[in-house]
Amino acid sequence: MFDTISVIGGDLRQLTVARLLRAEGFHVFLYGFDRDGSLLNGAADAESDLDYVLGADIVVLPVPVTFDGVTVNSPYSDDPLTIDGLLDNINPSAVVFGGQIRPALAAELDERGIAYRDYLKREELAVRNAVPTAFIKVQWMLADLIAVCIDFCLSLC
Repeated sequence: MFDTISVIGGDLRQLTVARLLRAEGFHVFLYGFDRDGSLLNGAADAESDLDYVLGADIVVLPVPVTFDGVTVNSPYSDDPLTIDGLLDNINPSAVVFGGQIRPALAAELDERGIAYRDYLKREELAVRNAVPTAFIKVQWMLADLIAVCIDFCLSLC
């Protein structure tokens, strides 16, 4: 039923998803990791042809799907896929998974009859995603605080 899966953009969590899906025997395309090929490490077949990528049976988008509403969140890509490019070229029978799908994108997917699921609407995943996110933010705040303290101490010398 579902033979091909495209994992598009995102961070290292997306690479983990690609590796797990490949280990389960799925044919996995990976798009949006062109900046550093060493990250792939057998996660999937890196693909630059959007016809293959968007022709997949399942499309896995990142958390969040987009920061700017224009491009798919792809911090490891020099040429991220646009939301319009996604919508215009996606397999109409594909199932799309993503996190924090914006209402405008959800409306476009509905209008085109494309099935989708926002996995952050599942409470258990939202909570599990929030804990490491909060931890990282606390680390950043502590790093900033340490830098301010060091600057202050140096100004006293």
